[in-house]
Amino acid sequence: MKRNLTTIATVVMMVLSLSSFANEKVSPMKDYATRNIVSNYIDASLLGKQSFVKEMLTDNFEFVNAATNSKATKKEYGKFLENTNNLTYSCTSSYEILDQSGDIAVAKVTMKFENFTRVDIVNMSNTADGWKINRVISNFL
Repeated sequence: MKRNLTTIATVVMMVLSLSSFANEKVSPMKDYATRNIVSNYIDASLLGKQSFVKEMLTDNFEFVNAATNSKATKKEYGKFLENTNNLTYSCTSSYEILDQSGDIAVAKVTMKFENFTRVDIVNMSNTADGWKINRVISNFL
């Protein structure tokens, strides 16, 4: 009986100690700076590179097309990006961080196509999982 009790106590201690080593899921973009987030956004939007798309957008993400006044959620925009996977647009792009103060940042992404220019204003916030995009306002010139 004493041997069974010792065995049970040992098993319980092993289970408790092993479960304390379980790792929490860490965002692969946790240590990214705002410029890395914007660069990843450009890669996803223009080059069809879909790495970390879900991780770079907040759960309440909103994409606004100012020309048509239409909006898309994280799920809808993610699906659009999935449909353009590995599709590369023929344009030149540039970006600049317009403002960054505290946990909020705003960037401007300019994409020059042959017949028009697309300008995206990218709003970002610093969350517990690192910098994430919470809103993009896209306009065509």
